[in-house]
Amino acid sequence: MLFTTSKENLNSAMNAVQKAINPKSILPLYSCIKLEVKDGLAVFTGAGLDISIECSIPVQMEREGSVLVPAKYLGDIARKLPDIPITIEYSESMEMMIRYEKSVFTLKTIVSNDFPPFDSFTGGLDFSISAETLKKMVKQSSFAASADELKGVFTGTLWEINGEEISIVGTDTHRLAWVKGSVDIENKEAKGSFIIPARVANEVSRLIQEESCRIRADRNTVFFTFDNIRMNCRILEGSFPDFRQVIPKNFITSLKVESKLLRDAAERISLFSTSGESSSTIHLEVEEGSLYLHSRSDIGFGREEFTVVQEGENIRIAFNARYITDVFKVIDSEEVDIRLSGQLSAGVMREKEDDHFLYLVLPVKV
Repeated sequence: MLFTTSKENLNSAMNAVQKAINPKSILPLYSCIKLEVKDGLAVFTGAGLDISIECSIPVQMEREGSVLVPAKYLGDIARKLPDIPITIEYSESMEMMIRYEKSVFTLKTIVSNDFPPFDSFTGGLDFSISAETLKKMVKQSSFAASADELKGVFTGTLWEINGEEISIVGTDTHRLAWVKGSVDIENKEAKGSFIIPARVANEVSRLIQEESCRIRADRNTVFFTFDNIRMNCRILEGSFPDFRQVIPKNFITSLKVESKLLRDAAERISLFSTSGESSSTIHLEVEEGSLYLHSRSDIGFGREEFTVVQEGENIRIAFNARYITDVFKVIDSEEVDIRLSGQLSAGVMREKEDDHFLYLVLPVKV
């Protein structure tokens, strides 16, 4: 194997595939990337137990070949290389050589025969989604998934296809984010769903640039293809709750609030909700067109008041502070609609005049 490429291309490939690798794996091959050179391309592949990523870059190829090399060390070296042509060579010596100008590095390698092959699609859902739509939908859903690995399917997001419509849902059982968009699909009658880890959805969103993403899902695996990258991940096993059943149908109070005003106020009040009995709790009081936010802890007390457009009854309710501040990181509209159905019932938040996004959060009993 012998080829020359740029630092930029080498770095982009390493940054893509390293996310699939578990550096603490007891199996050496799962802490390595496979580098294969053929047909004028260098193909970098990283594989873990539940995700594989492949990235191809154009190179000036002189000799084909493949090798397994420790991902951490190649990645560290690639980031620190100068911005000039880089030559990489491997010739069955169990060492890979990295050269530029008068400098040279060598890395120990291992035999690549046992490296797991990329899974093959066996038939099922097959559709495409624009990069812009995918990025927005992942941003507005995955943040609500659980970070607790013991929570199984709740660490993932549910993707539902109904013809040309797609929904993505994330929930940790205390809050829920649902977002809807459109896809390009040949079979307009197609229906199906799958659950993938939220971290995988975030990684796809991070890597995709301007092109659309082709997504295929069979019984066990989801395949993503975009730009110069292929990725697949295992579908999470288990049943996702029927989220439509937990969304309240009737409300006693409706508010229209300026997003930035509420976001800034909630972030300030959350500073007072970090200790004591009312830990991480923000209290909301709606009274005659005014919204009051307050919280008290060992640190002190904070209170904000501003005018809102109110319909319905006055109400007092409390929420987890982070659950309120998190949603404003993904809301794009200048105004939000907040609907409340009781002091002990879930609150619902939507972007103004938009039925494509919904955020539900359970109240805190105080």
